[in-house]
Amino acid sequence: MICLYYGPITSKGQLSIGGYEAANRKNIDKLRSLGIQVKEYPNPVINKKLGCFGKIVYIKLLSSAMNLLKYKKRSDVVVHITPLYNYLLFPSVFTIWLAKLCRLPSVLDLRAGSFIYYYEHKGYWYKKLVKSILNNSTIITVEGTPYLKQIPMLTGIDKEMVYFPNIACNIKLKYAPRKGNTVNIFYFGRITSTKGLDVVIDAIKELDEKFVLYLAGKIAGDINADELKHERIIYLGILSAEQLKEQMQNMHFFIFPTRHRGEGQSNSLIEAMANGLIPIVSEQGFNREVVGDCGVIMPHTSKGKDYANVIRELSKKDIVEMAKKCQQHIHSCHNIDIEIPKLVELYNRILCH
Repeated sequence: MICLYYGPITSKGQLSIGGYEAANRKNIDKLRSLGIQVKEYPNPVINKKLGCFGKIVYIKLLSSAMNLLKYKKRSDVVVHITPLYNYLLFPSVFTIWLAKLCRLPSVLDLRAGSFIYYYEHKGYWYKKLVKSILNNSTIITVEGTPYLKQIPMLTGIDKEMVYFPNIACNIKLKYAPRKGNTVNIFYFGRITSTKGLDVVIDAIKELDEKFVLYLAGKIAGDINADELKHERIIYLGILSAEQLKEQMQNMHFFIFPTRHRGEGQSNSLIEAMANGLIPIVSEQGFNREVVGDCGVIMPHTSKGKDYANVIRELSKKDIVEMAKKCQQHIHSCHNIDIEIPKLVELYNRILCH
Protein backbone atom coordinates (compact mmCIF):
# COMPACT_ATOMS: atom_id res chain seq x y z
CA MET A 1 0.00 0.00 0.00
CA ILE A 2 1.12 3.53 -0.82
CA CYS A 3 -0.21 6.52 1.12
CA LEU A 4 0.14 9.95 -0.49
CA TYR A 5 0.10 12.22 2.56
CA TYR A 6 -0.70 15.92 2.06
CA GLY A 7 -0.73 18.67 4.68
CA PRO A 8 1.42 20.54 7.21
CA ILE A 9 4.25 18.09 8.00
CA THR A 10 7.40 18.59 10.06
CA SER A 11 10.53 17.27 8.35
CA LYS A 12 12.01 14.19 9.97
CA GLY A 13 14.25 15.16 12.87
CA GLN A 14 13.19 18.81 12.84
CA LEU A 15 11.37 20.74 15.57
CA SER A 16 7.66 21.23 14.89
CA ILE A 17 6.37 24.78 14.47
CA GLY A 18 2.79 23.84 15.30
CA GLY A 19 0.32 21.14 16.26
CA TYR A 20 -0.70 20.24 12.71
CA GLU A 21 2.91 19.56 11.75
CA ALA A 22 3.69 17.56 14.90
CA ALA A 23 0.57 15.39 14.61
CA ASN A 24 1.18 14.52 10.96
CA ARG A 25 4.83 13.70 11.67
CA LYS A 26 3.78 11.22 14.38
CA ASN A 27 1.15 9.68 12.11
CA ILE A 28 3.55 9.22 9.20
CA ASP A 29 6.34 7.73 11.31
CA LYS A 30 3.97 5.19 12.84
CA LEU A 31 2.45 4.30 9.46
CA ARG A 32 5.93 3.56 8.13
CA SER A 33 6.73 1.42 11.16
CA LEU A 34 3.70 -0.67 10.22
CA GLY A 35 5.01 -1.22 6.70
CA ILE A 36 3.02 1.45 4.86
CA GLN A 37 4.91 3.25 2.10
CA VAL A 38 4.22 6.94 2.74
CA LYS A 39 5.07 9.68 0.27
CA GLU A 40 5.04 13.10 1.92
CA TYR A 41 3.76 16.26 0.26
CA PRO A 42 4.25 18.91 2.97
CA ASN A 43 2.86 22.41 2.79
CA PRO A 44 5.56 24.95 1.87
CA VAL A 45 7.08 27.11 4.58
CA ILE A 46 5.73 30.67 4.71
CA ASN A 47 8.19 33.57 4.57
CA LYS A 48 6.67 35.67 7.36
CA LYS A 49 8.96 38.61 6.57
CA LEU A 50 6.85 39.21 3.46
CA GLY A 51 3.62 39.49 5.45
CA CYS A 52 0.51 38.38 3.56
CA PHE A 53 2.57 38.06 0.37
CA GLY A 54 4.63 35.35 2.04
CA LYS A 55 1.67 33.02 1.80
CA ILE A 56 1.84 33.11 -1.99
CA VAL A 57 4.09 30.03 -1.69
CA TYR A 58 0.90 28.04 -1.12
CA ILE A 59 0.50 28.11 -4.90
CA LYS A 60 2.99 25.23 -4.76
CA LEU A 61 0.21 23.13 -3.23
CA LEU A 62 -1.55 23.14 -6.60
CA SER A 63 1.56 21.79 -8.34
CA SER A 64 2.16 19.13 -5.68
CA ALA A 65 -1.38 17.87 -6.28
CA MET A 66 -0.37 17.10 -9.87
CA ASN A 67 1.73 14.22 -8.53
CA LEU A 68 -1.54 12.31 -8.22
CA LEU A 69 -1.60 11.88 -12.00
CA LYS A 70 1.33 9.44 -11.73
CA TYR A 71 -0.85 7.09 -9.68
CA LYS A 72 -4.04 7.32 -11.74
CA LYS A 73 -6.31 4.28 -11.25
CA ARG A 74 -3.74 2.49 -9.06
CA SER A 75 -5.50 -0.01 -6.81
CA ASP A 76 -2.89 0.18 -4.03
CA VAL A 77 -2.78 3.96 -3.49
CA VAL A 78 -4.72 6.04 -0.97
CA VAL A 79 -4.64 9.82 -0.54
CA HIS A 80 -4.60 11.30 2.98
CA ILE A 81 -5.00 15.07 3.24
CA THR A 82 -5.12 17.44 6.21
CA PRO A 83 -6.67 20.64 4.82
CA LEU A 84 -6.19 24.16 6.02
CA TYR A 85 -9.23 26.41 6.33
CA ASN A 86 -10.22 29.97 5.43
CA TYR A 87 -8.53 31.31 2.26
CA LEU A 88 -6.07 28.36 2.19
CA LEU A 89 -8.82 25.79 1.66
CA PHE A 90 -8.83 25.88 -2.15
CA PRO A 91 -5.59 23.89 -2.77
CA SER A 92 -7.02 21.04 -0.69
CA VAL A 93 -10.31 21.24 -2.61
CA PHE A 94 -8.33 20.90 -5.83
CA THR A 95 -6.28 17.97 -4.49
CA ILE A 96 -9.37 16.02 -3.40
CA TRP A 97 -11.09 16.75 -6.73
CA LEU A 98 -8.03 15.53 -8.65
CA ALA A 99 -7.81 12.38 -6.50
CA LYS A 100 -11.41 11.58 -7.40
CA LEU A 101 -10.68 12.24 -11.08
CA CYS A 102 -7.74 9.82 -10.86
CA ARG A 103 -9.99 7.28 -9.12
CA LEU A 104 -7.85 7.29 -6.00
CA PRO A 105 -9.68 6.87 -2.66
CA SER A 106 -9.11 9.74 -0.25
CA VAL A 107 -9.24 10.38 3.48
CA LEU A 108 -10.19 13.96 4.33
CA ASP A 109 -8.65 14.45 7.77
CA LEU A 110 -10.44 17.41 9.42
CA ARG A 111 -8.35 18.62 12.33
CA ALA A 112 -8.39 21.74 14.52
CA GLY A 113 -11.45 23.31 16.05
CA SER A 114 -12.05 26.14 13.58
CA PHE A 115 -13.91 24.25 10.83
CA ILE A 116 -17.32 25.26 12.18
CA TYR A 117 -16.27 28.86 12.83
CA TYR A 118 -15.14 29.51 9.27
CA TYR A 119 -18.11 27.72 7.74
CA GLU A 120 -20.52 29.87 9.74
CA HIS A 121 -18.68 33.17 9.21
CA LYS A 122 -17.60 32.92 5.58
CA GLY A 123 -19.82 33.58 2.59
CA TYR A 124 -21.61 31.59 -0.08
CA TRP A 125 -18.57 30.60 -2.13
CA TYR A 126 -16.63 29.36 0.88
CA LYS A 127 -19.55 27.12 1.79
CA LYS A 128 -19.58 25.82 -1.80
CA LEU A 129 -15.89 24.92 -1.52
CA VAL A 130 -16.44 23.14 1.81
CA LYS A 131 -19.32 21.10 0.43
CA SER A 132 -17.22 20.24 -2.61
CA ILE A 133 -14.31 18.89 -0.59
CA LEU A 134 -16.64 16.93 1.69
CA ASN A 135 -18.56 15.41 -1.22
CA ASN A 136 -15.51 14.51 -3.30
CA SER A 137 -13.64 12.74 -0.49
CA THR A 138 -14.13 9.01 0.00
CA ILE A 139 -14.30 9.19 3.78
CA ILE A 140 -13.89 11.89 6.42
CA THR A 141 -12.03 11.64 9.71
CA VAL A 142 -12.56 14.19 12.47
CA GLU A 143 -10.38 15.09 15.43
CA GLY A 144 -13.24 15.78 17.84
CA THR A 145 -16.38 13.70 18.38
CA PRO A 146 -18.63 16.82 18.41
CA TYR A 147 -17.91 17.14 14.68
CA LEU A 148 -19.57 13.78 13.99
CA LYS A 149 -22.94 15.46 14.51
CA GLN A 150 -22.14 19.13 13.92
CA ILE A 151 -20.72 18.87 10.40
CA PRO A 152 -23.62 16.88 8.84
CA MET A 153 -26.17 19.13 10.55
CA LEU A 154 -24.43 22.31 9.44
CA THR A 155 -23.53 21.36 5.85
CA GLY A 156 -26.25 18.87 4.99
CA ILE A 157 -23.58 16.50 3.64
CA ASP A 158 -24.32 12.82 4.20
CA LYS A 159 -20.88 11.24 4.19
CA GLU A 160 -19.32 8.57 6.42
CA MET A 161 -17.30 10.17 9.21
CA VAL A 162 -14.90 8.43 11.58
CA TYR A 163 -13.40 9.75 14.81
CA PHE A 164 -9.59 9.87 14.54
CA PRO A 165 -8.12 11.44 17.69
CA ASN A 166 -4.80 13.14 18.06
CA ILE A 167 -2.31 10.73 19.58
CA ALA A 168 0.57 10.52 22.02
CA CYS A 169 3.80 8.64 21.45
CA ASN A 170 4.73 8.27 25.12
CA ILE A 171 1.86 6.01 26.13
CA LYS A 172 3.84 3.40 28.08
CA LEU A 173 5.45 5.78 30.53
CA LYS A 174 5.48 5.03 34.22
CA TYR A 175 4.99 7.96 36.53
CA ALA A 176 8.35 9.45 37.45
CA PRO A 177 8.54 10.66 41.07
CA ARG A 178 9.13 14.41 41.09
CA LYS A 179 12.20 15.81 42.83
CA GLY A 180 12.57 18.94 44.94
CA ASN A 181 10.21 20.90 47.14
CA THR A 182 8.67 23.25 44.58
CA VAL A 183 5.41 22.79 42.68
CA ASN A 184 6.34 23.07 39.02
CA ILE A 185 3.89 24.46 36.47
CA PHE A 186 4.66 23.93 32.79
CA TYR A 187 3.56 25.40 29.49
CA PHE A 188 5.17 24.34 26.23
CA GLY A 189 4.20 25.18 22.69
CA ARG A 190 3.88 28.46 20.86
CA ILE A 191 4.45 31.27 23.34
CA THR A 192 1.86 33.70 22.05
CA SER A 193 -1.06 35.74 23.29
CA THR A 194 -3.63 33.48 21.60
CA LYS A 195 -2.47 30.67 23.88
CA GLY A 196 -3.23 32.83 26.92
CA LEU A 197 0.31 33.65 28.01
CA ASP A 198 -0.91 36.78 29.76
CA VAL A 199 -3.08 34.58 31.98
CA VAL A 200 -0.18 32.18 32.58
CA ILE A 201 2.11 35.00 33.72
CA ASP A 202 -0.58 36.55 35.92
CA ALA A 203 -1.21 33.14 37.52
CA ILE A 204 2.37 32.61 38.68
CA LYS A 205 2.46 36.13 40.14
CA GLU A 206 -0.59 35.24 42.25
CA LEU A 207 1.16 32.20 43.75
CA ASP A 208 3.79 32.14 46.48
CA GLU A 209 7.44 31.10 46.30
CA LYS A 210 6.59 27.39 46.46
CA PHE A 211 5.37 27.55 42.85
CA VAL A 212 7.61 27.89 39.79
CA LEU A 213 6.57 28.37 36.15
CA TYR A 214 8.56 26.80 33.32
CA LEU A 215 8.05 27.82 29.68
CA ALA A 216 9.35 26.13 26.52
CA GLY A 217 8.81 27.02 22.90
CA LYS A 218 9.31 29.77 20.36
CA ILE A 219 8.40 33.25 21.59
CA ALA A 220 6.05 34.90 19.10
CA GLY A 221 6.35 38.52 18.03
CA ASP A 222 3.27 39.51 20.02
CA ILE A 223 5.01 38.64 23.31
CA ASN A 224 7.39 41.06 24.97
CA ALA A 225 10.30 38.99 26.29
CA ASP A 226 10.59 41.37 29.24
CA GLU A 227 7.23 40.07 30.47
CA LEU A 228 8.91 36.72 31.11
CA LYS A 229 11.50 38.22 33.45
CA HIS A 230 10.40 37.10 36.88
CA GLU A 231 12.21 35.26 39.66
CA ARG A 232 9.81 32.31 39.38
CA ILE A 233 9.53 32.14 35.59
CA ILE A 234 12.14 29.97 33.89
CA TYR A 235 12.30 30.03 30.09
CA LEU A 236 13.86 26.82 28.78
CA GLY A 237 14.06 27.81 25.12
CA ILE A 238 13.05 25.64 22.18
CA LEU A 239 13.39 21.98 23.16
CA SER A 240 13.69 18.78 21.15
CA ALA A 241 11.22 15.96 21.81
CA GLU A 242 13.74 14.20 24.05
CA GLN A 243 14.58 17.36 25.98
CA LEU A 244 10.89 18.06 26.43
CA LYS A 245 10.27 14.56 27.73
CA GLU A 246 13.14 14.94 30.20
CA GLN A 247 11.81 18.25 31.50
CA MET A 248 8.30 16.86 31.99
CA GLN A 249 9.62 14.23 34.37
CA ASN A 250 9.83 16.94 37.02
CA MET A 251 6.64 18.91 36.28
CA HIS A 252 3.35 18.73 38.18
CA PHE A 253 0.80 20.86 36.31
CA PHE A 254 0.18 21.86 32.71
CA ILE A 255 -1.45 25.29 32.38
CA PHE A 256 -3.22 25.98 29.10
CA PRO A 257 -5.58 29.00 29.04
CA THR A 258 -5.71 29.01 25.24
CA ARG A 259 -8.10 31.24 23.35
CA HIS A 260 -6.83 30.10 19.94
CA ARG A 261 -9.76 29.84 17.52
CA GLY A 262 -8.28 26.80 15.79
CA GLU A 263 -7.62 24.80 18.96
CA GLY A 264 -8.31 21.14 18.36
CA GLN A 265 -6.95 18.23 20.37
CA SER A 266 -3.76 19.95 21.44
CA ASN A 267 -0.50 18.04 20.97
CA SER A 268 1.00 19.81 23.96
CA LEU A 269 -1.95 18.95 26.18
CA ILE A 270 -1.97 15.28 25.17
CA GLU A 271 1.78 14.82 25.56
CA ALA A 272 1.73 16.63 28.92
CA MET A 273 -0.97 14.33 30.28
CA ALA A 274 0.84 11.29 28.88
CA ASN A 275 3.81 12.34 31.01
CA GLY A 276 1.72 12.74 34.15
CA LEU A 277 1.09 16.49 34.18
CA ILE A 278 -2.29 17.51 35.59
CA PRO A 279 -4.05 19.90 33.17
CA ILE A 280 -5.76 23.17 34.05
CA VAL A 281 -7.14 24.36 30.71
CA SER A 282 -9.63 26.74 29.14
CA GLU A 283 -12.98 25.72 27.68
CA GLN A 284 -11.70 26.01 24.13
CA GLY A 285 -11.64 23.74 21.09
CA PHE A 286 -11.62 20.07 22.07
CA ASN A 287 -9.87 20.61 25.42
CA ARG A 288 -12.80 19.19 27.38
CA GLU A 289 -12.78 15.98 25.36
CA VAL A 290 -9.04 15.50 25.83
CA VAL A 291 -9.01 16.21 29.56
CA GLY A 292 -12.08 14.16 30.48
CA ASP A 293 -12.28 13.91 34.27
CA CYS A 294 -8.52 14.15 34.74
CA GLY A 295 -8.09 17.88 35.23
CA VAL A 296 -9.91 21.19 35.47
CA ILE A 297 -11.73 23.03 32.67
CA MET A 298 -11.81 26.79 33.24
CA PRO A 299 -14.45 29.21 31.86
CA HIS A 300 -13.41 31.57 29.05
CA THR A 301 -13.61 34.52 31.42
CA SER A 302 -11.11 33.07 33.91
CA LYS A 303 -8.20 35.28 34.90
CA GLY A 304 -4.73 34.46 36.17
CA LYS A 305 -6.00 34.66 39.73
CA ASP A 306 -8.63 31.99 38.99
CA TYR A 307 -6.03 29.60 37.57
CA ALA A 308 -3.77 30.28 40.54
CA ASN A 309 -6.55 29.44 43.00
CA VAL A 310 -7.23 26.12 41.26
CA ILE A 311 -3.54 25.17 41.15
CA ARG A 312 -3.12 26.09 44.81
CA GLU A 313 -6.02 23.86 45.86
CA LEU A 314 -5.01 20.94 43.63
CA SER A 315 -1.46 21.03 45.03
CA LYS A 316 -2.89 20.14 48.45
CA LYS A 317 -4.35 16.89 47.10
CA ASP A 318 -2.81 13.57 46.06
CA ILE A 319 -1.25 14.83 42.85
CA VAL A 320 0.59 11.55 42.26
CA GLU A 321 -2.68 9.65 41.90
CA MET A 322 -4.12 12.44 39.76
CA ALA A 323 -1.05 12.29 37.52
CA LYS A 324 -1.30 8.52 37.09
CA LYS A 325 -4.97 8.92 36.18
CA CYS A 326 -3.97 11.38 33.44
CA GLN A 327 -1.51 8.88 32.02
CA GLN A 328 -4.06 6.08 32.01
CA HIS A 329 -6.62 8.31 30.29
CA ILE A 330 -4.23 9.13 27.45
CA HIS A 331 -3.18 5.49 27.20
CA SER A 332 -6.83 4.54 26.70
CA CYS A 333 -8.03 7.41 24.48
CA HIS A 334 -5.02 8.72 22.51
CA ASN A 335 -2.85 5.65 22.06
CA ILE A 336 -0.70 5.66 18.93
CA ASP A 337 -0.46 1.85 19.02
CA ILE A 338 -4.25 1.60 18.78
CA GLU A 339 -5.28 4.53 16.59
CA ILE A 340 -2.78 4.21 13.72
CA PRO A 341 -3.54 0.49 13.11
CA LYS A 342 -7.21 1.54 12.98
CA LEU A 343 -6.27 4.14 10.37
CA VAL A 344 -4.55 1.43 8.31
CA GLU A 345 -7.73 -0.66 8.51
CA LEU A 346 -9.62 2.37 7.20
CA TYR A 347 -7.19 2.70 4.29
CA ASN A 348 -7.66 -0.97 3.42
CA ARG A 349 -11.43 -0.65 3.59
CA ILE A 350 -11.67 2.25 1.15
CA LEU A 351 -9.13 0.61 -1.18
CA CYS A 352 -11.38 -2.43 -1.37
CA HIS A 353 -14.56 -0.37 -1.80
